[in-house]
Amino acid sequence: MAQTSKGNHPGESKEIMTIHDVARELGVSASTVSRAISGKGRIGEATRQRVLAFINDNQFHPNAAAKSLAQSRTFNLAIVMPEVKDLVDMPFFHTCMHGAEEVAQSNDYDLLVVTTDWSNLHPLERMVGNRKVDGIILTRTYENDPFVAYLKEARMPFVTVGRCYDPKVLQVDHDNAGACRELVTILFGRGLDRIAYLGGSMDQMVNLDRYMGYRQAYEAYRRKPDEEIIYKTLQNTAQIASAVDEILRKKVDCILCQDDFICDGVVRHLGERGVKIPEQIRIASCHHSRMLDNYPITITSLKFDTMEIGRKACQVLLDEIEGRKPKRLTMLDYEISLKESTK
Repeated sequence: MAQTSKGNHPGESKEIMTIHDVARELGVSASTVSRAISGKGRIGEATRQRVLAFINDNQFHPNAAAKSLAQSRTFNLAIVMPEVKDLVDMPFFHTCMHGAEEVAQSNDYDLLVVTTDWSNLHPLERMVGNRKVDGIILTRTYENDPFVAYLKEARMPFVTVGRCYDPKVLQVDHDNAGACRELVTILFGRGLDRIAYLGGSMDQMVNLDRYMGYRQAYEAYRRKPDEEIIYKTLQNTAQIASAVDEILRKKVDCILCQDDFICDGVVRHLGERGVKIPEQIRIASCHHSRMLDNYPITITSLKFDTMEIGRKACQVLLDEIEGRKPKRLTMLDYEISLKESTK
């Protein structure tokens, strides 16, 4: 299950050494060696030090399989992602995954990817039921989240990337509500009073938070947003284009897009219509990604460190698995990038 070289001289052949070999050399049981390696179970301090000294002197390094058996762990984590067809349009998830993978690998864990349409629990149930992972990262959260409910019932360690109503759940998030509130407040300061809001499904917590920030800015200024220029169910480019056409007839000052996908659809449709930004209408996005870097004009947007949220989520999960008792909620900062599209 683990190996090192028994020979210490040049040219001498290398042989496999197992926990049982270590036990035989020291005259102890294999379970004693296992407890010394894992740090768990009852074992005398003198015996533990003797085992660890032998391991160090002989350069014995238990491999993943041996560590898994010794510690009742798989040394695998899972990250739950949207279906592949959605990932193409959402760079956030790729970047978040890379951040999590970086931390997992540096801690000798492997990261498994689970894709789902977020209504099908079966892939997660199979992975948890077969004990394939030690913990799970959810990259989306919902108002009524079946994944959170299932993982709590299964007693599986997990962390959410995004807000969750349950304060007992480990959460890593950006201040989406505060960021959107501040962005809209800045737009008010630039004399933009009629700000349309274009959003997608409101069952996702991140979308709810961004919309809440939009409304909070209006409330702080003791204003009421025009409900006729608020769109909260846009799912594809055709719906986005239709909403933009309606908004242009309603004479708004600015379009605030809930995320980079919606902003991309808005900017492209305005270009097809020959509408100039910012001369005829201003545009801002509640989330920046490389998707917004390919236009002739730069876009005002909120910048969140997506790589960092992936890293932090993975580290929080590992802290929980290792018994280090992380904070229930870790809130990360944001940056407002004011560009040409709102001048």
